[in-house]
Amino acid sequence: MQPIHAVILAAGMSTRLRPLTNDKPKCLLPMGSKTILDWQLEALKHIDVKDIVMVVGYRKDMIQEHIAAHHPDVRVTYVENPDFATTNTLFSLNHALTEYTGDFYYLNADVVFDHQILERLVPCSDGGHLAIDRKQCREEEVKVIVSGSQITDIGKHLNPEVCYGEFIGVAKFTGALACRFRETVHREAHAGNEMKFFEHALDAMEDKSQLLAVDITGLPCVEVDFPEDYEYAVNEVVRTFQTLQ
Repeated sequence: MQPIHAVILAAGMSTRLRPLTNDKPKCLLPMGSKTILDWQLEALKHIDVKDIVMVVGYRKDMIQEHIAAHHPDVRVTYVENPDFATTNTLFSLNHALTEYTGDFYYLNADVVFDHQILERLVPCSDGGHLAIDRKQCREEEVKVIVSGSQITDIGKHLNPEVCYGEFIGVAKFTGALACRFRETVHREAHAGNEMKFFEHALDAMEDKSQLLAVDITGLPCVEVDFPEDYEYAVNEVVRTFQTLQ
């Protein structure tokens, strides 16, 4: 049996963070003593995941050179999204899941998070397990509606007033649900959906009975989309979880 892999999406141009991303991909922005990508790879190694499927596009050479220099112990399969400037994470994930067909951890490459979040996902099996921060959400955030522990709706379009919390961009997909999700990604990555986020495929699944929320409330994390997110990550989040690792 092949070891479980992690799929990391790092193809985007991150134009909302310019000028910080003028000359480098977002995942290589400095974040305390490391980069965002370093923190993610260290967290994955902490749970003994060293096989990575990395979707690249913008400044891909910088990512490859950084991993070769700083993480020679990880085994990376690079998958290119050649249309990174005109497509979103749905299409990047489609490229990854065409290349890799097993169970996987999922990470957006712009999430700064404490390694304990991945630890909560380790025992999860037979389903799609999404790390959810219970809070009052903003319009920009990927929100979920939950019944019991099942996620019934997901997306940025949901009304923040009725949502359970934010999906932070870290998940684990295993078993039959992973297969159905892969099929849905392949089906939905078509002309007209170029700018859809990967969560669109989750929401499009008719059977969400195995799509489950994993509560990570209180553990440090932030998705870095805007300059204020970056400042918060540097000044608050990293300082908190550096003391835990």
